[in-house]
Amino acid sequence: MESIKIDSTYYGLNTANKFAFIEDIDTREYLQSAHRAITSCELWDWLRDHNADAFMFDRSTEVMRIREKMREDPINGYHSGASYGWTMRQMESLAKIGYNAYKQDYMVAQLQRLTGRSN
Repeated sequence: MESIKIDSTYYGLNTANKFAFIEDIDTREYLQSAHRAITSCELWDWLRDHNADAFMFDRSTEVMRIREKMREDPINGYHSGASYGWTMRQMESLAKIGYNAYKQDYMVAQLQRLTGRSN
């Protein structure tokens, strides 16, 4: 697979506006924190190519590095196993399809949830 170009506009550590489209503050902070951790560990390419069955139980060196980096941010002390797994699946999706497609998919899913429509 083609290597993802790491630059400050896509994978940079400045995530302040990257998830502004997410209204729920806790959700936004979880995603921003995970994004910073993955960026800091330089593991976007790995995450794109990795196929975890369950991030909560994944003991690979890379996942452990991300987890340790995430622990540095106090917001992550509030994670449940489910919220951690969901957050990592969101980051995996972002890594696999790219930011713009991820944002669009997220917003469509939210609209469908709010309107009760599936299309």
